Amino acid sequence: METFYQVLAVIIGPIVGILAYFFIESRRKAKTKEKVAQEAETMLNDTSYIQEIKHLYGNVGIAFWKQYDVLLATQHYGWETMVDWAAYMESADIDKIESIAVADLTDDSGIELAHVYNQNIVGLKNFERLTEEHGKLSISGHSRTLNDSVKIVWYNQTRVLRLFTHINDEVLITKYVESIIRRTFGTKDAMKLAKPVPKG
Repeated sequence: METFYQVLAVIIGPIVGILAYFFIESRRKAKTKEKVAQEAETMLNDTSYIQEIKHLYGNVGIAFWKQYDVLLATQHYGWETMVDWAAYMESADIDKIESIAVADLTDDSGIELAHVYNQNIVGLKNFERLTEEHGKLSISGHSRTLNDSVKIVWYNQTRVLRLFTHINDEVLITKYVESIIRRTFGTKDAMKLAKPVPKG
């Protein structure tokens, strides 16, 4: 009888091991399929408007900001488009605009317009101080989508925009910028990645 239990113990060990392996492997495959399905759901069936993003770090005052330099896969944009984008962000994502600044491309300081804007509350599309063309336009405030502070800088007659935030997540910021360019906040296509721009 003792021999029977010894043989049974020898047989059960490997059987339990094999069953455990198949159970763990089936769970892993199911999670992988689920992840692929979720990623497929979040992809747009279109080529990205973003050619490249460079992720940089830096200190601005006492805050530690992440800087994302975005090269768009489009033609150069102009002043009217910049103001239009800023007005879109004002209505679609940014709760309260804390800063609006204009500057020449070579000027780092610029002119702060938030105090005038907050007195008039006419909306950026009708904000008289944005009728004169400049090299740079920036707005900053609290992003509802990111639930964090964000600053966006547009550069006249370029394909570049720059984004500052505390968020250290290049994929999330890529989705955010794609939503800015496509103007898809509040739609089913908001915060989705598009297919990468073909190389060459």
